[in-house]
This record gives sequence, structure tokens and C-alpha cells, in this order.
Amino acid sequence: MWALTLWSSLAVILVMTEAWARGERFWMREERISQPSSFRSLYPCCLNATQDSYPKVVVRDYNVYLVTENDSTTALSSTGTQSTPFDHANVYKSTDGKFVVVHQIETYGQNRTITVIDSSPDDQRHPRPVVFSYDNQYDRGEPHTYGPSNYLPGDDLPIVRPKLFDLTTKKQIEVKKDFIDNPYMIEDASWKFRDNKYRYMYYERGLRRIRMVEIDESGEARIIMEETAEQYIDYYTKPAWVFLDKTEQMAYLSEADGYNHVYLINTTRIEGGNPSSVTITPSGHGDMVQQVTKGNFSVYEINHVDERQKVLFFTAYSMVDGQDPYYLHQARVNYDGTGFKILTADGDGDHNVTWLENNAFEDRWSRVDLPLRGALRDEYGKKIGTVEVNSTVSNNITIPERFNTPGRDGVTQIYGVIVKPNDFNSSKKYRVIENIYNGATHFYAPKGLGARGQAQLASYQRTSDTLGVVIVVIDGMGTNWRGRAFQQFTYKNFKDSGFEDRKIWMRAAADTRPWMDLSGGVGIYGGSAGGYNAMAALLWHSEFYTAAIADAGNHDQRLANAEYGEVFMGWPVDDAIYDASSNVVNAHRLNGSLLLLVGELDDNVDPSCTLQVVNALNAAGKDFDFMIVPGAGHTVLHLRHEIVQLGKKFNNFWKNWLSST
Repeated sequence: MWALTLWSSLAVILVMTEAWARGERFWMREERISQPSSFRSLYPCCLNATQDSYPKVVVRDYNVYLVTENDSTTALSSTGTQSTPFDHANVYKSTDGKFVVVHQIETYGQNRTITVIDSSPDDQRHPRPVVFSYDNQYDRGEPHTYGPSNYLPGDDLPIVRPKLFDLTTKKQIEVKKDFIDNPYMIEDASWKFRDNKYRYMYYERGLRRIRMVEIDESGEARIIMEETAEQYIDYYTKPAWVFLDKTEQMAYLSEADGYNHVYLINTTRIEGGNPSSVTITPSGHGDMVQQVTKGNFSVYEINHVDERQKVLFFTAYSMVDGQDPYYLHQARVNYDGTGFKILTADGDGDHNVTWLENNAFEDRWSRVDLPLRGALRDEYGKKIGTVEVNSTVSNNITIPERFNTPGRDGVTQIYGVIVKPNDFNSSKKYRVIENIYNGATHFYAPKGLGARGQAQLASYQRTSDTLGVVIVVIDGMGTNWRGRAFQQFTYKNFKDSGFEDRKIWMRAAADTRPWMDLSGGVGIYGGSAGGYNAMAALLWHSEFYTAAIADAGNHDQRLANAEYGEVFMGWPVDDAIYDASSNVVNAHRLNGSLLLLVGELDDNVDPSCTLQVVNALNAAGKDFDFMIVPGAGHTVLHLRHEIVQLGKKFNNFWKNWLSST
């Protein structure tokens, strides 16, 4: 059951439900497309509001103070202590300067730190312990959310609440009810419209419920939007919003119908009477919410708004039939859902758009087998000029092949690329090595020949040329931007990693490419979640994969941060479920050649994830190889061209595998 609910005057006025259908843009885009400042960024952020004029609001000695131009200070709060401080990185002043909201940390949650050893510091002979805090960032002076990135699955999480102050009376206003019940985190959504309403997003632990809450100048709070899900809401990339000032409405992105779509929400209060309850079907109707976009495509972002004409411009995946569904295209739609039009369908490729002030936009697109193209377009998609593009393809790249075939269900197309050596000879046989990242937050296979795509392909090309192998990169079930069912297929089953789709894809590719040799098994390597995936291949699919390099893997999700483990493996933590997908618990299943890598100063995935695997493999009497890289942080494979011995380790591992099978 999935529900999108709106409240007015604390009463339910709308519920949307649908039958659940079963079945990780993210940072893989060439660059972040510009967006209105009011639009929620990809990652949750709570940046300190800019205060350009006096009086200013500051946090000193854990409390809130009002500072005038002559440096006179007035205390606005008195409840802040070392254990319950107000947060100087989360100060939100209304644009009229009359009110301010400051987040107060009610409890820090579980104290957790990780101590690692910098064995070879540059400035001293002796090793130095380094402590990474997984709890209190308060004294670092960094913007933060006090969210679960600092905690592990099952930990007590911090509780943060918004506090309201009247800067005219210099008094705190009690917030009657903040609707923060079982918090995962809260996120600023800013002051909007008449400057007397502050809004924030509340994410419930387990990510099956999120709310937008509004506080007015009297301290009265209400829920203006609530979304619930049976499994999880992908807060990493899906929920997003833009406030429409002229109509006092909000365009909100939700996967409520199975694909990420735009919903128009009326955010104003209903005065008098009891508002009626309206149930919204997947097709969308009702007076308080309008499903603006519909179809089997996923909206990535609203990147331009014409409030005068009431038009939303957005980018989305899977919009153009016959093209790779991972290609991003630009479209437009009216607030009421009419006038939908794809503006870039004539360019077969992955599009990157820059909007100009006159409702024209610069459109640049490419594929892995098509150099960068570009055009200047008007608001209806008509080409009206040219734009500067760099269509040069590096000499370090041999244009790869694109390939897709149905996956395990016989219907859903699985997409990937094939990179061949620069001296490729179709009469020869080439072993296959896969680079994997099946984290549920994004997709991984390169889609274009922009700067990032070329850098990714150049790395594959170098490995392909050095070893005389074919490199493949595939996006299986469990990855992002193909709809909710596709992404959540691996929920609570991380070890699935899309392997059945990957094996089918490679076998189908080899059927029409006799030079792809799968007979001696396939090699696999990856970093972070890809490091987990690579080792998992040898635990559960060793009939197909026979060698793996696992770099900085999150080998047990209970040792990964809570914002990852709890979302994709479930909360409350069920040890039986986590055990079933743990590379540590299942290390005894290892069959094949394994190289484990980790940086000793990894501050993303605790190095003990890898060391616990080492310990479990030793206990099981398994043969494997292991290298820890002094001074290195999260993932080390990208350093193999700089650290000679690491590069040799990588190449020699594969050469030994190639010669022994």
C-alpha cells in the first residue's frame, strides 16, 4: 500500500492509495542541472540561512542570541546545554526578518566513533590514531542534518526539533505540536509565501513515512503533505519539491503510482468547517492535489518554472520509446496536467540542459557511441540556434558497444556496455571482466561521452588494453530510475545484486559475439557497494563468476551507516535478514579467487567491514589475497595508476586468473 496524504487544519483531507506492485541521477550525471533555489536538492541539506543584514541570529554557548549592528546581544533561548544545544548550522530567518527558526538537538542519540590508524603520516614518524565521529558534529562548524549518516543500523538516532522565535518581541514561541514522532531526520523546507509560515520535512525511521510540516507565527503546526510506503520511500533521489509563489502551491515529486511523478498540492489553509476527505487513485483527481505527470517514466527534477504561464519544465528517464530508458530528456507540462510535450525526443541520447532567461535552453546530448551534439531550443523544443559543444573523443577510448536484452522475467530490458581492447580482432577469444555497482541509489553504466563518461570509459579501456579482455558494465534489477518495482526488487535481499539479470545479459551478448569467452568463468570487480557485490558473486554465483576484486566493500550492512542499511535492508533491524546477505556471515561459501582491498583511513565504510571478512575467511580456512593501502580513504582502485604496487597487484591478480582458467 502506498499513500500520499494531505492535511489541513490538522484534519485529513486527502488520501491516495494503490495496490502494491512487486517485482539505488544520482552522482552519475555529467553535472548537476541547475534548479530553482526553492527546489530541494538531490541530497538532504540543512544549510545555514544567509543573514545579510542586522539584527543577526547566532548560536553561542549552545543558545540562541540576537545580535545588533553595534554588537548588542539579547538571549532568545535558555534551554540549550552541551547535551541539548541549538544548532548553529540550522538557523532559518524569515525573509521579512521578523521570525527565526533554529533547530535544537533534543538528544544526540547513540555515541559512536570509529578509530583508525594513520600508519604513515606525512608530518611525523610515529603512527597517529584518527577518530571519525559517527555522532556529534556540533563542534565541527559544518552544515549537517544530524541524520543517520552518523549512525549504524539499530542505533539510537538523534532527535532534532524546530524552535520558533519572534525577533520583534525577542521571545520564543512554543510550537504546540511538531509531528516529529519517530524521527530518522528532519530537513529544512524554508519560509515561503507570506513569510509567516516555516516548513520542514520530517522523515520517519524506516523511511516508510515522510511529512511536510508547516509552523505559523503563532506556533500552530499542521501537516500539509504526508507520503507513506509499504517498503521504503527512496529519499536519496525521489522526494523533491518546488514552491509556486503566485498560486501558493507546491509541485511535489513522488513515486506514489510506481514512477516518480509531479503532484500539484495546494498548501494554503482551508478556513472554517471540516475539510472533506478525498481518495486519489493512481490516475489522479481531486481538489487539493493534481497528479500533473503520468506514465511509465520517472521525473528526475523540475529544472525550470514559468509561473506566468503556469508551466513546469522537467527532465525524466524512460520518456522516449525506442531509446535507452536511462537517457534523460527535457519535457514540459501545464500545472493542470495538459500540454505535456517531450522537447528533446529528436536527439537520441542522454541530454544535459541549461535554461536561459528568455525561456530558451541549451541542449547537449551524447551516447557512448555518439560524440556530443548540441542545439539551442525554444520553450517548445524547436531548434532555434547552435550551442558550443566539445565533440572530441579521447584517443584513450575505443567506442564501446551498447547492448540490451530481456532479464530474468523475460520482459524487462537490461542495459549495459561492452568495452573491447584497442587492438580488437574478432577472430580471437576474449575473457570477460565485469565492473559492478548494484547499489540501489543510482545506475552505473556510462551513457554518454561527456567529461565524466569519457573518464569512466578511459579507465575501462586501460584495463581492457592491458589485460586483453572485454570489460562489461550492466545495470541489473535493484538499481535506480526504472520505476519503484525495479529498484525495490532487492529490498531486504542485498545479495541479489541483479546477478540473474547480469548472467542472462552476458550469455545473450556472447551468443551473438563469439569472441566473448565465458567458458572459464567471468571476473568481477567493484568498490564500496560494488565491493560488496563483487565478493557476493563468489559466495552465491561461483558457477559463473570465478574471480573478484572487492574494494572497500560494505560487506555487512549493519556496519554501514543507518541511512543506507536501514533503508535498503529494513528497520527495525532483523538479524536473520541482515545475516542472509552478509559477506562476513557467509564468508565460508567463498569459491574462487578473491582480492580484498581497503584504505586504512576509510571514513565512509568502516575498514572493519573488510577486516571482519578477512577474519571470517581465515576461520573458514579459505585462500584469498588482501591489501590495505596506507593513507588511503574510501575506495582505492582509482589510485592504481598512481600507486605502482597497487596497479601491479590489480593487474597481476587478473593475469594469474587468466592463466589459470
